[in-house]
Amino acid sequence: MDASISASFATLAIGAVFTRPDTAAFAVDAFGILDLWLSGKTVLDPTMGQANLLEVLVDAALEKGYALSELPLHNLFGVECNAAFHSNARAKFINKYHVDMSANFYRQDILKFDSVRADVLFGNPPWCNFSDLPREYKEFVKPFFLDYGLAPNKRKLLLGGSRIDIAALIIQKTITDNLIDNGIAVFFLPLSLFLNDGAHEAFRCFTAGNKRYALKAVYDFADKDVFGISARSGLALFEKKAAYNKEIPYFRYENEWKEYTAFPALNRKGSFLAVTRAKRQSAFVQITVPSESKPRQGINTCGANGVFIFTEYQDIDDTVCKVFSSGNYYHLPKKFIYPLITTKNFTFTEKPQKWILLPYNPHGKPLDELSPYPLLKDYFEKYRHVLAARKGVFIQTYIQRGLWWALLGVGPYSFQQYKIVWEAYGKKHFTPRLFEGSWQANQSLQAFIPCNDKKTALRILDKLQKPEVENFLRSSKMEGTMSWAQPGKISNMLIFTDG
Repeated sequence: MDASISASFATLAIGAVFTRPDTAAFAVDAFGILDLWLSGKTVLDPTMGQANLLEVLVDAALEKGYALSELPLHNLFGVECNAAFHSNARAKFINKYHVDMSANFYRQDILKFDSVRADVLFGNPPWCNFSDLPREYKEFVKPFFLDYGLAPNKRKLLLGGSRIDIAALIIQKTITDNLIDNGIAVFFLPLSLFLNDGAHEAFRCFTAGNKRYALKAVYDFADKDVFGISARSGLALFEKKAAYNKEIPYFRYENEWKEYTAFPALNRKGSFLAVTRAKRQSAFVQITVPSESKPRQGINTCGANGVFIFTEYQDIDDTVCKVFSSGNYYHLPKKFIYPLITTKNFTFTEKPQKWILLPYNPHGKPLDELSPYPLLKDYFEKYRHVLAARKGVFIQTYIQRGLWWALLGVGPYSFQQYKIVWEAYGKKHFTPRLFEGSWQANQSLQAFIPCNDKKTALRILDKLQKPEVENFLRSSKMEGTMSWAQPGKISNMLIFTDG
């Protein structure tokens, strides 16, 4: 590894979540890692942290009655970029086992490491989206996402691919470069790699260089707290051989381990569904919709809810209304104020509880200038510094064009008179309903299908309300999470037509 790179990132602790001994022991037992190691196989933890996984492996052998001198410690390898973690790992083995592992514990970044090709990879890589990486490290890893086929180009990586998790990169890289042919890899990982749409499609090609590798099994910890973090966590077994499994054993913890069969929803790269074998065929749902009725997320203020969203509304005259937000009342042009859907609108009231300001024309384009609307201009000028400072690649594109009052998630579809809207975030039941008029959906909390006419909207709503649709969503095992019924999940059920 380049010395300057090593020094620059020596203190980084990206996505560092250490594996508990009981969790590591479960993986050792589930995939027979101890027996493989004791039989002479080499084991590499590519992001070893403080060597918790390797420690559990040694302890498991000692508990079986092996003497320390009998153990093939020379076949244990670890790689760690963080200097403190690496030092702690070495000290642990010296203090606990009186063994110096300096020759086997490398202080390097695994992305630049090719000194060891092992029979078994056993690891818990960092969990962190590309977009959330520190700036310097983001620049360092960007070429690796491209080189290992996880993003087609830098632009895609910065935009839609920004949600790719670095765990996917480390798994892809180490299986490609640090695992022998026919070797196995056991990784703790975020289940978004398998269950979410979009960013991880390239990872689900399961290709190492010009060779394929196989996903052999998945353990889904579901609501079981194994890492003390909110991300859905799992354990996966890969095998480096040219094989594609159409059906994958999928075990989910539901007070006990329950076995399902997992498979891609639509194609080899699609997000996984997991069902019992009896429900394999009924997992597929297909609904025909017009091409302009693509599912959408709600409007995104990019962190400026206090500027765009109001909790009170009152008509003043035919063109002006009074709205309330953050302790103040404001007069604004009525034509730019729209009712915003809230949770209460799905339960007990059809009256608006909140309103949103959209400085857009009816064709879904942001206003070119604010001068024709003095009230609107004066209002936005009060918050110009807030709006111009919003972060994110997409919103910055508007800001750099001088349209600092723009939002995301607004287009001609936002102004359709019929919207089938559902709560997309954190729910366990799918309850779409039809909203008529100028209602707007609320950020990632809600998603919707826009429609040109009521007849089409009612037909689609009728299809979406059938129980097999909720069953389809439940087969993704994402109930209660932020990915419960986001647009990509619903799109998997739709066939788009021009007519």
